[in-house]
Amino acid sequence: MHPAQVEERAYEIFQSGMHCAEAALAAILASEGQGRENLVGAASAFGAGVGRSREELCGALSGSLIALGLLRGRSTPGESWDGVAAMAKDFRERFQDMHGCTVCGELLEKFGPQENMEKCKRMTARAAGMMREILDREADAAPLSCGCCACSTKSAETRA
Repeated sequence: MHPAQVEERAYEIFQSGMHCAEAALAAILASEGQGRENLVGAASAFGAGVGRSREELCGALSGSLIALGLLRGRSTPGESWDGVAAMAKDFRERFQDMHGCTVCGELLEKFGPQENMEKCKRMTARAAGMMREILDREADAAPLSCGCCACSTKSAETRA
């Protein structure tokens, strides 16, 4: 799924009644085609900030980061989490640059009055698409393996 399709899907999910964090998470998971939609509840506590408090992280940011952890996070203590940490930092910085902050209440204040949460829906869609871009860029940069061992047969520069 392309980032624009992820954005469209996130918007549709938000429009259907899920909140920002759930919509971002669901759309990103769907873009991987792995049938993990049952994990959307992992984002339920993060809608409208933390627990509707409008404090802390924006739900679109939280839901996208939960998706990143589920899709690229480590599963054992000895594994490196450098890659996922770098992607999370990049995502947060891009979100911050785009919106000027990452706090739900501050974003809502900047948006002003909105009908049917339209500005939040568009921002959630864009956040999900942005995470898809980061995931795609990471996949494009990963070395290819020959399939018979753990070797790396091509660098990112030679794959084009």
